[in-house]
Parts: sequence; C-alpha cells; structure tokens
Amino acid sequence: MLIKAPTEAVYQSFINPDRIGNFWFSNASATWEVDKEIQLSYEEFEGKVDLRVLDLKENSRIIFEWGPSSDSRVVTIAIKALGPAQSLVEVKEQGFKDFEGLLTDPNLSEILSFEYEDILDSLMGGKAGWTFMLTCLKAYLESGITSLRTGLMP
Repeated sequence: MLIKAPTEAVYQSFINPDRIGNFWFSNASATWEVDKEIQLSYEEFEGKVDLRVLDLKENSRIIFEWGPSSDSRVVTIAIKALGPAQSLVEVKEQGFKDFEGLLTDPNLSEILSFEYEDILDSLMGGKAGWTFMLTCLKAYLESGITSLRTGLMP
C-alpha cells in the first residue's frame, strides 16, 4: 500500500508502543527489539496476542513470529521509500502449517469441502485483516485519523 509518509514514520508506528494504538492494536507491551517477546492487546475485543521479533532493519523491514506454537506464522513487513515522504508498505504472512499438507496434497480432490472452505476462510480473513490494518495506518499517517481501527465494532 502506498502511504504518503516517510519510511521512518511508518517503521516507528509499528515498533513504538505509543504509536501502534493509533492504527492497529490498542497497545503493545514494549518497544519492538530483536528477540524480544511483545504482547499486543485489543482492549475492544478483550484479546491479546504474543509475538517474538525475529529481525528489524531500521526504516525498511520488520519480521516477527506469532500464533500458537503448533501453527506459528512469520510476518514480514517491508517498507520501501518511493520518495522523501512516500512509502510502499507490503505485508507477507507465511506458515499456515495446519493447511500446508492439505494445500500440497496431490489428492486435493479428496479433501472434504468444509476443510477447503476453512482454508479459504482463514486465508481470506488474514488478507482482509492486513488490508484493514494498512488502511488504518494510511489514515493515521496521512490524515491523523486514529479512530478507524475501531471501526469494525458494532
């Protein structure tokens, strides 16, 4: 997603616990650092998620692992400068161990339809979630809007 903000602003929005609540989770337990365990909270949903920071490249890349140990996923957030105040932000989530066997099975036609639907629902839900998060980040950095992330609340 194209965001009209410098890469430093994008990067700091993720790793700084004082900023992350403006577009994604309500808060983070600490500043993101390599090998650090971070807890992200969604106060609105009374939910929490733990992650471990795997790698940081200042103003250009954030890599973390999250999810249950049986199905942890690695997320890479790539930030590329397109100009002094423009950044391209891309998110890639890898893992999905629960689904890998099903998706690579040569007998895919034998998979029960409800299992296949679960796979698609999970993947599409993740895609929608990342798109919404990036939209909230764009609104925050370009227009100072901090209430969009709670827009899915009934």
